[in-house]
Amino acid sequence: MTIRRIALFGASGDLTSRLIMPAIAQLAEAELLPPGLTITGSANTDWSAEDFHRHIADELDKHASAVTPSARDAVLGMLDYRAADVTDPDDVRRVLSTGDADREPALVYLALPSGLLQSVLPALATAGLGAGDAVAIEKPFGTDLASARHLNEILRTRLPLPTIFRVDHFLSDELVRRVMVLRFLNRVFEPTWNAVHVDHVDISWLESLALEGRASYYDKAGALKDMVQNHLMEVMALVLMEEPARIDADSFRGNRVEALRAVATPAKDRMRTDTVRARYTAGTIGERHIPSYTDEPGVDPARATETYASLTLQVDNARWHGTPFTLRSGKGMAQDAAEIAIHFRPAPAYLLDRWPGIQPNVLRLGLKQPYVRLTTTLNGPDRTAENRELELSSAGSRRTPYANLFLEMLRADATLFIRGDETEEAWRIIDPVVTAWTAAGVPMQEYPAGEAPPGPTG
Repeated sequence: MTIRRIALFGASGDLTSRLIMPAIAQLAEAELLPPGLTITGSANTDWSAEDFHRHIADELDKHASAVTPSARDAVLGMLDYRAADVTDPDDVRRVLSTGDADREPALVYLALPSGLLQSVLPALATAGLGAGDAVAIEKPFGTDLASARHLNEILRTRLPLPTIFRVDHFLSDELVRRVMVLRFLNRVFEPTWNAVHVDHVDISWLESLALEGRASYYDKAGALKDMVQNHLMEVMALVLMEEPARIDADSFRGNRVEALRAVATPAKDRMRTDTVRARYTAGTIGERHIPSYTDEPGVDPARATETYASLTLQVDNARWHGTPFTLRSGKGMAQDAAEIAIHFRPAPAYLLDRWPGIQPNVLRLGLKQPYVRLTTTLNGPDRTAENRELELSSAGSRRTPYANLFLEMLRADATLFIRGDETEEAWRIIDPVVTAWTAAGVPMQEYPAGEAPPGPTG
């Protein structure tokens, strides 16, 4: 069934203004929305429909200025608003009601803080959602393995009929297609995509941005939960996964889960050698002076929140045994660096004796920018050899990740979304690290903003 109605809870929030409504406007401009689509916004803000209309108009002017005025007007024409408490079953039922006995399928989008889910999902379960409906839930999904299991149990027992879309906007970028096409449609890469040829893999999301006013969320999460568990774990699954038997959502998502199941649970006695936690102190990035993280507004120094996290993992399967995967994320870096880097093993020693200084091949796939780069070795003058970087691709989609998300949800295609057991596997890997860090098993290190982060202490 085609979804022709979106019920957007959290409609007064930043996520709706900055990402969701601009994405829908982009799809409207491309004429990719189903005809007759309506959007009912809901929040505990005491607005009228006209107030909501004006608010979204202002936000589209700020965040979707590249979209044509006619597309923005078309989106504004889809809007309605109903104030509600999303934890109140009667309010939820009223927002979803259309007055028709046979209402059309709805996409219920929960643009809400994850801490509300345990109260919201039972209320949503009373609304009588059916097999044609869908529910979209933003990550982070839970705060640890136990809470993720609990949320999945609520969904399984209380909301068994609607399609559940667990949203990770990383997978809705060009990343999925880039890794899949590069690996499985190029014979030059797939035969070498294993521990025989790959020495190590680095997956990085390093930002020159500092806290930028996000203390209310970030100081409770930190780099490990905000980025490594929440996003980079899914990126790693794309690199690890086997070729799917079919190009469909079930095969693709099943292989991602199996990939994460093969990742060894981090060992307690290797936390100091395989993990790093650190936070930035005062420093300079370009011409910007950055205060120490603990001096940022809204930060509680007693929480000991890290702004840099690094985690090296081992994989227990035939393809990847012996190849370490390092996931790292941090704020306050000298420059942005967001990529998957596949480091191939060096050439044999006797060749390197003849051509010293030659570095191994590295395949780099951009996460923020859609580049694919390969460090190769070519002949130089007078019987020398030298490394050269080849740009294999730089074209990317003009659609934002959230536009891709909504397009796939409206098409009822779950390929780009996270399965329940996939969220649990990611927490299974991260929980021992959180436990060790909480128990002060790994010391908090420091790095001046704009300088390189520290390494392991073990």
